[in-house]
Amino acid sequence: MAAVDLMDLVNQRIEDIDDEDEDLETDAAYFIGEHGPWGFIVITSDGEPIGFEFIESGDSWRRPEAMDEYNAAASLDLEVLVIVPDEAFAMATEMIYGSGNPSITISNYHAMELTPRPLAS
Repeated sequence: MAAVDLMDLVNQRIEDIDDEDEDLETDAAYFIGEHGPWGFIVITSDGEPIGFEFIESGDSWRRPEAMDEYNAAASLDLEVLVIVPDEAFAMATEMIYGSGNPSITISNYHAMELTPRPLAS
């Protein structure tokens, strides 16, 4: 899979959240590892966290600690959404439903109306 501009995907998602509910606030962090970059969004309302979103790139959802991170976020009884590339959706869904907290939701770029753009070199 070609490298995508993960920061752009996170920014698209933040714009969508802002459009859905202007009272929500977001804070994003970006990480890079041997499996590629991934983003993490914290969604707050009135200063209190209400949900977390993980935006994964091509292989970042395969990082060994990913399930632990998803499950740790879900253990806080807040909404957790994992967004993966379209081509990874079936495998990531199997992984999350196999060993993830049942409250974790998974989606793909297309369903979330995110448009992956190539990373500028």
